[in-house]
Amino acid sequence: MTAPPAFDILPFDPHSAPPELWAERHVFRRVRHAQSDADDLPPSDAWFEALERRPSAFGRNVHWVARAEGRIVGIVGAFLPNPDQPDIRAALPHLHADGFVLKEWRRQGIGRRLLAEIHGLMIAHGKSLLTLVTDDADGHGFLRAIGADERLRSVDSRLSLDGVDWAMVEDWHAAMPLAVPGLTETIHAGEVPDAEFEAILPLHNALLPDLPRDRLDQPLIPVTMAMAMEWKGNIRYQQVEHHMVVLRDADGSVIAFSDVFWHPEMTDRVHQIVTGVRRDRRGLGVGKGLKAALLRHVRSARPSVRLMITRNAATNGPMLAINRRLGYAEHTILRTHQIDVAALGAALAR
Repeated sequence: MTAPPAFDILPFDPHSAPPELWAERHVFRRVRHAQSDADDLPPSDAWFEALERRPSAFGRNVHWVARAEGRIVGIVGAFLPNPDQPDIRAALPHLHADGFVLKEWRRQGIGRRLLAEIHGLMIAHGKSLLTLVTDDADGHGFLRAIGADERLRSVDSRLSLDGVDWAMVEDWHAAMPLAVPGLTETIHAGEVPDAEFEAILPLHNALLPDLPRDRLDQPLIPVTMAMAMEWKGNIRYQQVEHHMVVLRDADGSVIAFSDVFWHPEMTDRVHQIVTGVRRDRRGLGVGKGLKAALLRHVRSARPSVRLMITRNAATNGPMLAINRRLGYAEHTILRTHQIDVAALGAALAR
C-alpha cells in the first residue's frame, strides 16, 4: 500500500512571511482561481499583498497553509473580530472561515488538518459557531461530511450589457418619478462623500432585518460611521471606484440606494454591492427605476463595462424577478454552512 504524501501545516502571516512563501501563495491562488472556474481575473501580486497587509480596527485575518512537495497545496483563513470594538460585540461568538485544497491533493486529510487549526482558534478565542461558504461541489460534500448544516443558498448572477433591453430600462427610469412625485436622484461617480454615507446608513440599518437569511444563525450588526469610513478607506487604498445612486423623497429623506464597484484591473465589469428600497416605497416601481438609473450611469461613466455581477439570496424573489427582467443569468450557486464548535471538534476527532 502506498503511503499518503507528507504535508506540513504552518501559519501564514502576511507581515512576516518571507518572499519565497509569498511567491508560493501567489502561485497557489492562481491555480485555485483556475480550478474554481472563475472568469474574473485574479488580482495582481502587488495589489493582493498590499491588501492582505492592510490593518483593520475591527479585527485581523488569520491563515494557515498546507505545504507539500515544496509548494502550497491548501489554505484556510478566518477573520478574527477585535473584542475591544463594542460595535461588533454581538459577532464575537461567531467565526467566518474560508478554505481551499487543490483538486489533486484532496481526500488526503489536508482539509481536516487545516480545519483543525480553525477549531483550535475557536477554542482559544471562545467562538461557538463557524460559518463557511462554498460554490464547489467537493467543498459542499466535505462540509456535509463533517456535519456542517447548509443554512443559506445564494445566487451569483451576471448581466451582459450587450443584451440589455435599453428601451425597457429607459421606461423603468422614466416611470419612477411619476410614481413618486418630488423624487430626486443623486449620482456619485467614483467616490461617495462622507455626508452621503451618514445619510444612507439609517436606511441601510433599518433594512437589515429584511435580508433573507433562511436558517442562518448570524447577528444583525448595524453599520456605524467608523465601519463605513474604514470600508471607504479600503476602497480608496485599492484604487477602486465606488459608484452609487441615491433616491430621495420630496421631503429630502433617503428612500433607496444602489451601488457598484469598478476595479482598474478588471475594466470590463462592475460588482453590485447593495440595493435597498424603504419599505413604504416598495411596490411602486422604485426598485426597477433604481436599477435602471444605475445601469444608465454605468453605461455612460464606464463604457468599457460589459458585465454586471450581483449576488442575492435564492429566496429573495422580488429582486431576482427584477434581475431576470433585466437579463441577469445564473452563474454560480453558493451554499453557506454552519457548525458549532463542539460538533466540529467531534467530527475532527472521528
